[in-house]
Amino acid sequence: MNMIVIILCFLIVLFLITLVVSSMFIKFILEAVPEKDRKKDLPADEEPASSDPVRAKYLENRKILAKIGKKFEETTSEAEITNTDGLKLRARYRMQEKECHNWIISIHGYKESHAFMLPYGAAFYKKGYHVLLPDNRAHGRSEGNYIGMGWLDKEDISEWINWIVEKDGQAKIILHGISMGAATVMMTAGKNLDHVAGYIEDCGYTSVWDIFSCVMKRDYHLPEFPILYCCREIGRRRLKYDFVKASSISQLKKCEKPMLFIHGEKDGFVPTDMVYQVYEAFTGTKDIYVAENAGHAEAMDYDPDTYFDKIFEFIDTKVMVPDLNKSASDR
Repeated sequence: MNMIVIILCFLIVLFLITLVVSSMFIKFILEAVPEKDRKKDLPADEEPASSDPVRAKYLENRKILAKIGKKFEETTSEAEITNTDGLKLRARYRMQEKECHNWIISIHGYKESHAFMLPYGAAFYKKGYHVLLPDNRAHGRSEGNYIGMGWLDKEDISEWINWIVEKDGQAKIILHGISMGAATVMMTAGKNLDHVAGYIEDCGYTSVWDIFSCVMKRDYHLPEFPILYCCREIGRRRLKYDFVKASSISQLKKCEKPMLFIHGEKDGFVPTDMVYQVYEAFTGTKDIYVAENAGHAEAMDYDPDTYFDKIFEFIDTKVMVPDLNKSASDR
């Protein structure tokens, strides 16, 4: 009898510890950063100078791109929508002065904001695209209590697409995203929305479950079982979605438009193996670019020319939308 009581007490204690640790993980990972503490500027270059010529070039590129991005933001305007959850979402955008129906929505990553995407937006604008740079829910100046990890954000991007179409009924839209923004792109791709011509994902993950499992083991030295299983149940109840079903791979299997997959070969946050998994999962028109030397979200920074050459070559040869090709030939 005493042994049974001891075992029951042990199990209860284990359950309570699991619940507390899981709740703390959800709080730290998914609760919104207070707006006053959110990133509003481009990431600062705090890394000291490097004697490695490859890394030194990366740092030089970052400084140049940061200046380009800040200058581009001065030319943008603010957009605002209210999503179906009643959250006010904000974005920066800039439209071409000449008539054009080609749009890029460029989506930032985890705990960043539209500011991270400004250098990308500047490059797309220079090539002749209208540019929209959203702040995802619970990021930047957008409202929200919990980070969507791409799964909730795919619904918000759908509403931003509606915002564009209200302005331009002939819009042809390319979705481009980095990290969590790339997962958003892949998850949105499964919806096969009208007016979207193609997709560019840069260092996205296979599923919310997979990236949480990776982070939990690597950064917090916590076991997947039972912690992540408890987190999954908390997520179902509190966030109203399932970390396992929030899958880029499952959405890619439904996608009918061309997609370019990009990743850094030395990505230490979203494992580079994941790009090959999502690439294989997608059976449609596709291409892949793994950037030499680049870590997480660094593919553009290491070699901006090659990065955008790959993107515009993909649009010219794979997306094959007449107006897009016309714009690309004008560069």
